[in-house]
Amino acid sequence: MKRCVVFSALAAGVLTLFLTACAGGADAAPDEDSLRLEASATAEAPPPEDGEEEESPPEEEPLTLERIRGFSFRDVAPDAAYVDCVGYAACQGLLSGVAEDRFDPDAPVSRAVALTALQRLSGEESPAYNGFFEDVTAERWYAGAAAWAVQAGLIDSGGNLGPLEPITRVQLALLLYRFNGGEEGETLPADPEGGEILVSDPEGGETLISPAGGGEVLSAYADSAAVPDYARAAVSWALENRLFAGTVSDAIYPNLLVSRAQLAQILVAYTAYRQDEPLAQALTTQLSASIAVSASRENHQDIQLLIDAAASRYGAIGLQVAVVENGRLTDAYAYGWATRDSVPMTPDHKLRVASLSKVAVGLTAMLLREEGIIGLDDDIGPYWGIRARNPHYPDTPITIRSLLSHTSSIRAFDDASHSYGAVRSQLSQSSGYSHLRPGAITSWNYNNYAFGVLGMTLETASGRYLDNILYQRLWNAMDIDAAFEGGCIDATDLLVTLYYHGGGVSRSVAAQRELERPEAPGATGKFFAGGLTISSRDMAKMTALLAGDGCFEGVRLVESESVALMEERDPNQLGDGTYQALPLRSQDAIYGRDRLYYHTGSAYGVFNLMSYDPETGDGVVVLTVGASGAKDGRGIYAVCGEISAYIYEVLEAEE
Repeated sequence: MKRCVVFSALAAGVLTLFLTACAGGADAAPDEDSLRLEASATAEAPPPEDGEEEESPPEEEPLTLERIRGFSFRDVAPDAAYVDCVGYAACQGLLSGVAEDRFDPDAPVSRAVALTALQRLSGEESPAYNGFFEDVTAERWYAGAAAWAVQAGLIDSGGNLGPLEPITRVQLALLLYRFNGGEEGETLPADPEGGEILVSDPEGGETLISPAGGGEVLSAYADSAAVPDYARAAVSWALENRLFAGTVSDAIYPNLLVSRAQLAQILVAYTAYRQDEPLAQALTTQLSASIAVSASRENHQDIQLLIDAAASRYGAIGLQVAVVENGRLTDAYAYGWATRDSVPMTPDHKLRVASLSKVAVGLTAMLLREEGIIGLDDDIGPYWGIRARNPHYPDTPITIRSLLSHTSSIRAFDDASHSYGAVRSQLSQSSGYSHLRPGAITSWNYNNYAFGVLGMTLETASGRYLDNILYQRLWNAMDIDAAFEGGCIDATDLLVTLYYHGGGVSRSVAAQRELERPEAPGATGKFFAGGLTISSRDMAKMTALLAGDGCFEGVRLVESESVALMEERDPNQLGDGTYQALPLRSQDAIYGRDRLYYHTGSAYGVFNLMSYDPETGDGVVVLTVGASGAKDGRGIYAVCGEISAYIYEVLEAEE
């Protein structure tokens, strides 16, 4: 299948897991200094002096719940589902804190930390490090664990280990499988060209195979097809033996990173699996029982009936809904047609989401801020190689923050060219600006053109396509197939025909497949205000990320400060009673919730809404095609608002 986003293919190696991970890469790697404490528990005691009798080790105290709860960290809530597993891992010396009183439970685990924890679990000493990897030197704190892993057969030596890169669920499953003595041949070298599995052909030459195993176990999970062939046996084994209890629910997310708290849970579950240790077994059972019940699923039939009725009442040809509960995607619905009278709509069909695209652009701005590439209050002029100034306010720069908040004072040239040269010319001229003061909420003017400028500025500053940034940092890990250009998604066979209300075709599937990426980052801004093409299910994953303050499925992918910035709303209400954030909108006392953050979108016959409650982590995504654009009393498309209000009511009743 086609992907316009291009990344390095997996190189050959027995586990493929210690090659560059698309989901995060070096950008997401933990800081080495903050991980150095992880090595403290593996420091060996000095040998006894000659002639000195070595003392017998003291008898180990029995492991009790009271004892493990003696290991507490100020950033691990006492009511967190993983609190006792963190204490267990700390008490057993498997994981240390990142500081004296901090565990950093949501942070992704590095490969070095994972190997160190498994070595500690093994109880084996570190062999001499003999330069097994080009990017690991003997003085590194993780060199001993790397040497042990090679000697134990968990990984192959040679090339780069990528010790500080984050580890994924699939990679950890493969490590555990080998650690447990998985059969030789289950995990085989990958073809560096295509990622297929290679084995020797008895007759000579090489044969492509897909290792069997795991089909029955994996089939119970919604995204089982996303597990690569080379890892299916290992992932199936890990799931079947409850090693991911409390970590994996109904979706595996094979490329998702593993948090420190989740690693603690997995280490406890593995101990319960391999050893007759009652406390570990009790904690693992507790983890399994802690998976929350979904109110949406319990009321699925009633919600579907409401959706069907609302869709019919507002004349929708097709409609998708996805539900987020407590920061987790839990349920999805569909109605009508993806292509009228021939292709039924599903929650996985790809639909142009119009101005919901701005949320993705805003999220990308925050990711680049985290990387230190841009600042929200940066003057955009230097990125364009010009002096970008409103002539009426020559001392006030046009900033990324003002673009995000629709207060840039750039004129809304919606019908003008979005090419780089044309936009640069407009930013250079006095006529490119209104009389409004840049950055002032009183200058608010909803501006699609300015969002095109924002997307181009971000691409120019980073030298990367926004799709690439989102894929590398988020979408690959979250199993999201999306793009700002409809022809660049993988599943172009799932594109939805766009209809106006009344049935006229506004954009055919064939026309959307023709939408391709420009020749260079920053070459055009025409896709950033409304071109994002995505399913309701995948848009709900992004909503869950925001509702979870930057955590997705228990792993921090975005800094909490970044989400706080996106939710930072100007204290002054706009004329319509809403509040502007960066770039989210917000209203209080809406749909039965104290406050919702949201964004609407309409173009080419689609009327859409994504929203979430920051207090409860609940959220709803409604994507429609062909429906009426009538609005409710809140200024939100009535078909979307009616469905969202009902679902929020159902979720509230179950909380």
